[in-house]
Amino acid sequence: MKNTKMISKNDMKESNRMSILKTVRSGICSRAEISTAVGLSKPAVSALVDELIKEGLVYETGRGDSTEAGGKRPILLDFQADAALIVAVSFNNDRYEVALTNLVGKVMFYVKKKIRIYDDYRQTLDLIVQDIRQLIQEASGQGIGQPVIACGMAVRGLVDTKLGIMRYSASIPWTDAPIGDYMRECLDIPIFIENDARAGTYAELLHSNGEYKDALVCVSVGLGIGTGVVIHNEVYRGAFDGAVNFAHTVISHDGPLCRCGNHGCWDALASITAFGEELSRRDDKYASLDFDTVLKMYHDGDPIVADVLLNHTGYWLGVGIANILNIFNPEQLIIQGDITNAGQRLERKIIEIVQKRALSAVSKGVKIGFSQDSEKLQVRGAAAVISKHFFSDTYHRIIWK
Repeated sequence: MKNTKMISKNDMKESNRMSILKTVRSGICSRAEISTAVGLSKPAVSALVDELIKEGLVYETGRGDSTEAGGKRPILLDFQADAALIVAVSFNNDRYEVALTNLVGKVMFYVKKKIRIYDDYRQTLDLIVQDIRQLIQEASGQGIGQPVIACGMAVRGLVDTKLGIMRYSASIPWTDAPIGDYMRECLDIPIFIENDARAGTYAELLHSNGEYKDALVCVSVGLGIGTGVVIHNEVYRGAFDGAVNFAHTVISHDGPLCRCGNHGCWDALASITAFGEELSRRDDKYASLDFDTVLKMYHDGDPIVADVLLNHTGYWLGVGIANILNIFNPEQLIIQGDITNAGQRLERKIIEIVQKRALSAVSKGVKIGFSQDSEKLQVRGAAAVISKHFFSDTYHRIIWK
């Protein structure tokens, strides 16, 4: 005989409270509209809304229009996105970024610095913690006194999100580093870590309001390449948090050596790092230049930069994306990251290669293009992870106590 777990009144109340909070988050609405949406009586909705207002998570915005039947104009409700602050952190082998955001990922304070990767991960994280504390102090100095409730970290590499462990990165020499526990000790708030590409995917989802009905793919192109896949509005993770790691799939058997040890990985052919290496092979005058400098040369008409960017990086990005389309057949594929600063010529080149190489049945209907907003993408993604958890039944009370 199966054991049936009884649902307590408190559990039921909490579930109803979360349903109401999610409904208000999805758009301005009245108590009557919430009652219809969640299937609760109007008195029950009103009581829970009053609690959310007292907590500072919901506020009344004014009155809406009267219904066709007439009567009093309803009082409208909205989510108070500024009720608390989120710490958002992103780092790779070149730089780190720290931000304070509101509950829907709006960046309020931000700093970006060159990173120093020590063999002992704690030494590197100590530098990041210093900047987190500085930003919190800066916010307090400007009269912002909302509580800091959690920290999201977007990390390049393979991560164990449940245990907060950075398992492996081809570009950072830490293996099985418990960065979540260490950051929790330093900051005394809940810490959630995520792969940087999946974090960027969460950033796209945050304001989508459930518009991706079937499949969405986000390809993040920076120093490395990362991929996030959304199926029925859920980010696909795989059994061990390592799904859709296309960066280290081999697409050219005689291609350049990748940092993972293989030859011809997508990452070694189409990332910004690979772009710089190919430029240096053409002419060593480019070897010491950063991506922003080279990109300015491209926009100013440098023919070598243009050739490498379009016919090498653009070509290999198109090849890899065609493979992704053949596997997932998404309704939309969004290219994110610093590469999008190259502009429409590169975007058109990638699409041209995809259309040549992907099966026409999967490429004809898909919408492919650069993200409309890749600025501060990784920290916005780290904040989006916290925002997602904030609205989840599993983690809400861990974050919002």
